[in-house]
Amino acid sequence: MRLLAWLTDLFVDTFGITRPRPEQRRRIHLILGIPLLLSLLAVLSITILFFVVSSR
Repeated sequence: MRLLAWLTDLFVDTFGITRPRPEQRRRIHLILGIPLLLSLLAVLSITILFFVVSSR
């Protein structure tokens, strides 16, 4: 959950979105954090796959 919180806070700060109220933070972490985390993992996986295939 800390990774989701950090990633969501980084996203909110970067794009200037109004910070959620304390009672909304958990929901926002899940709504924004999960797709951001999945996108990050997809980019990382594609990068690793590229290097593995190109090193043959």
